Amino acid sequence: MAYLAQFAYDRRLEAKGVLPLPDELAQLDFQKITCFHNGLTDGWAYVVEGKDLIALSFRGTASIANWGTNFHVGLIHPENTDEHLRVHEGFYQAFTKLDEGTLGIKDKIDSIKQSTNGLVPIYITGHSLGGALAQIAGAVLGGDQIAACYTFGSPRVGNAYFDLWVKVPSYRVMNYADIVPQVPLPVVYRHSGDPRYMPSSATASPYRFEPNPAERTWQFAQGKFSSSELV
Repeated sequence: MAYLAQFAYDRRLEAKGVLPLPDELAQLDFQKITCFHNGLTDGWAYVVEGKDLIALSFRGTASIANWGTNFHVGLIHPENTDEHLRVHEGFYQAFTKLDEGTLGIKDKIDSIKQSTNGLVPIYITGHSLGGALAQIAGAVLGGDQIAACYTFGSPRVGNAYFDLWVKVPSYRVMNYADIVPQVPLPVVYRHSGDPRYMPSSATASPYRFEPNPAERTWQFAQGKFSSSELV
């Protein structure tokens, strides 16, 4: 999933519809790739299909328009959800724009579910901004065929009720001292999913916890995060 999240930044994928399958993905036994783009938010995503695995991956921040999405931090209430649920407006609109119309992501996933008779697991992934969109996709698309959602360096997406909206298993990987998972600030926003914390040095077991404010402050003081982690 980390590799597929990273591959979303590949410039060869910057087109809509069915594209020639890159050799790197063919070597992973994928057979077809479909790309999605919205010009208003400059949102990108792709679906790769294989006999044993299907994956939906969202691209993270790579343009000025994407930063506009990130900073659109007002909270909105998605229709037909819990009345208390609130979601980051920029992230939700960016996903919605990718999901619109007959060539949208939901139509594609519904078509895959029908053609595979629900037998091939579908995974969702994304890095940074892409991780936020992946979490929303996990909530919106749902269903038994969605096996899990894996995000890498995802920011917070909604309030405490967002986690109740997500029915699929959700795993949120955080790198040591990465600033992105710390925003927007936890005044109203809350993280969702099962955290996997990657410390600065290897340990014998994964850390399934969220660093507390004191630990995060110390990490900032050491200046360990890089520009690549801010994408």
